[in-house]
Amino acid sequence: MQQYFVSEKISIGTKIRLNNDDIYHLRKVLRKGSDYTFRICDRDRDIYLGHLLEDDSCLIDSYTGENNELDHDVTCILSLIKSDKFELCIQKLVELGVKRIVPFSAERSVVKIKDDKKLVRLQKIAREAAEQSHRNLIPEITPVCTIKDLKVYMSEYNYICYESEKRIGEISPKGSITYLIGPEGGFSDKEYEKICAMGFESISLGNRILRAETAAIYMTSIIAEKCQ
Repeated sequence: MQQYFVSEKISIGTKIRLNNDDIYHLRKVLRKGSDYTFRICDRDRDIYLGHLLEDDSCLIDSYTGENNELDHDVTCILSLIKSDKFELCIQKLVELGVKRIVPFSAERSVVKIKDDKKLVRLQKIAREAAEQSHRNLIPEITPVCTIKDLKVYMSEYNYICYESEKRIGEISPKGSITYLIGPEGGFSDKEYEKICAMGFESISLGNRILRAETAAIYMTSIIAEKCQ
């Protein structure tokens, strides 16, 4: 069932209007007619069911009471990688339950985000993934950060994915989590040491060398399983 987000508080029996893009998606892309029932998530993260009316407004029918979020807030600091792979990561991390994604300009990042247009695109990808996966919120995509900004995004538990004796299966966080994924070329030794000195604990994803996008999705899957 299709879901959309609105910025207002809604209640059963009220009529609301979706934005023009969502109406276009319903009418022209999905080719839905009046009385089509779909999900609507409001500003308080409450999910309702409503149906489309002839005038393109929506009548709210019922409240689902669903909470599809993880038990703990999860932040992924994701090093900049090639555009198509980075966008894939955004999509999959949102589907898996991450609450915030922080693009990180690492020493070996070959990709740069130079204007707001790219961030707008990433936010759109996050919104669509949140709708598709029936989230109660749209995860935040922050501006690009550098190593000096990392402390702002730290949580109760903080990890850096790197070659380490400690495996991801051994962690058991019981609070908010932040984890850092490196770029295609990995972290430099100096960069890794600085990040660990901030309080990030080094963990290994296994003996095999994973691509950056694989590491991001794998790490997120494990954490999501621990935070259900």
